[in-house]
Amino acid sequence: MTTSPIDSTPTAVSPQWIRLAGIAGVASTILGVGLGAGIASGAPTFVDPADEIRTWFGDNQGQVALFTWLMPLVVGPLLLTFAAGLRSRLDAVDGSGVLPRLSFSAAVAQFGFGLVGLAFWGVLTLDPVLETASDGLLVAVTALDTVAFFTLAPWATALFVVPASVVMLQTRIMPTWLGALGCLVGLGSVVGGLWIFSGDPTGALGGGVAFVAFLGLQIWVLITAVFLIRAPQA
Repeated sequence: MTTSPIDSTPTAVSPQWIRLAGIAGVASTILGVGLGAGIASGAPTFVDPADEIRTWFGDNQGQVALFTWLMPLVVGPLLLTFAAGLRSRLDAVDGSGVLPRLSFSAAVAQFGFGLVGLAFWGVLTLDPVLETASDGLLVAVTALDTVAFFTLAPWATALFVVPASVVMLQTRIMPTWLGALGCLVGLGSVVGGLWIFSGDPTGALGGGVAFVAFLGLQIWVLITAVFLIRAPQA
């Protein structure tokens, strides 16, 4: 016996708004992956020597500056729009509304942690910092950036994806495999972020689990966004 996903939209929310949120999710994924692959993937971390940190940020000042502006001004708001639309969609079938609101709150926290990390990145591109800062200060700022991106953000990611995925599993408003994928992504994000304790960003945790979880997150957001775009008329 097969079951059909519940297909309902909140009557108090415009279907056009739900679709707009879905489009925002697709756009945030495409732009975020494009920007990340273009610059963030090769960035040094606190385990790298200070001279390498100084050289990399000095050589990539323009690209890093573009990244630190576009992410909070464009990609972040798009992702928050997607998260808000997803909350509205899930509120239709979640009796208490606690899990959808927890998911959206975590998306806001994720955006906040991203702003903190990007602020540290911006500091590292400034000529006075690169020219006069001690090696210890450069490594310290890079470590703070790493904590924001790889320790705090993964927990926010898990709290964003997992509650929404649990609602999907409970209500079948979207395919159950999508909910299962979201739960795995949340777990992988937290486990992958543990690489900072081993100090090996390219090892099994950082280069393996964290990377797979990042790709899984993009797939989850993209597919969920498509379902929002396809949301029926109220």
